[in-house]
Amino acid sequence: MSPVADDFKIINIGNNGWGDYTRNLILLHEMYNGIALQMNNAVGTITAFRGNAGAFNRINIVEINSSSAYNGTLATIRSYDGFADWTLKTCIYNGKKYLALDVPYSAAFHSEGYKFSGWTKSSGENMKSVNYEVNGQPVNTDILSNIQDYTPNMNETHQVNNFLILGNNVGIGTSAPDEKLTVKGKIHTQEVRVDMAGPLVPDYVFADDYKLKSLKEIEDYIKEHKHLPEIPSAKEIQKNGLMLAEMNMSLLKKMEEMTLYMIEMKKENEEIKKEIIILKQQNKKL
Repeated sequence: MSPVADDFKIINIGNNGWGDYTRNLILLHEMYNGIALQMNNAVGTITAFRGNAGAFNRINIVEINSSSAYNGTLATIRSYDGFADWTLKTCIYNGKKYLALDVPYSAAFHSEGYKFSGWTKSSGENMKSVNYEVNGQPVNTDILSNIQDYTPNMNETHQVNNFLILGNNVGIGTSAPDEKLTVKGKIHTQEVRVDMAGPLVPDYVFADDYKLKSLKEIEDYIKEHKHLPEIPSAKEIQKNGLMLAEMNMSLLKKMEEMTLYMIEMKKENEEIKKEIIILKQQNKKL
């Protein structure tokens, strides 16, 4: 450890001490566990490296903002990695409760170790690596226990003109996004704009050569399949989800077809009215 100014330090945390196939925590600082604390904090960056002529490259970086004092803890992290994610944990180490980082796991360990730079202090251990699993087997169970996920509880705000994300997938509420934007939870917005290719809009329904199914055909289909033609069934939606753009166009098509049915029925009704008038006139003569 090399103090730079007061509690601003550069710390060589070391590596996991065991090598490959090892999972480990980095103890950040002691945290509240029923007894009021003086200020404990870790605000800075941990960098983990691996790489040489005989070993592939790994780089994992995490920016930490955390503190625990009196009877509360605030913490959040932002990480950069190529293999796995840093995550916040809590644990009991030698009888004290700690806020900790779970080091991103890969079979090949960070042979260059972990380096911290920032403002940190702890009433217990501070920036210490502790293993909890080697080759799939628990270790250090006599001094390390009750490893739990910690939910970050600090906000991150960006007030910018444009916020650009150039890359693959973005996840909100999930660490495994499967689309450009994956949100696990509800979305509240005032408007959604969807770009559509012209041919996908079903205005072709109004073309003179469009073949409109008869109502008898629709009735037979509904009796057999229990849903409208070209509309996915409840089971299909439950299995595959609902594609909003596709569904909206399908519903628009059904609305346009329904409009044509109504126009046709109105024409038929007008013809029936005319026939009724003629029949009434004939009946009156009789």
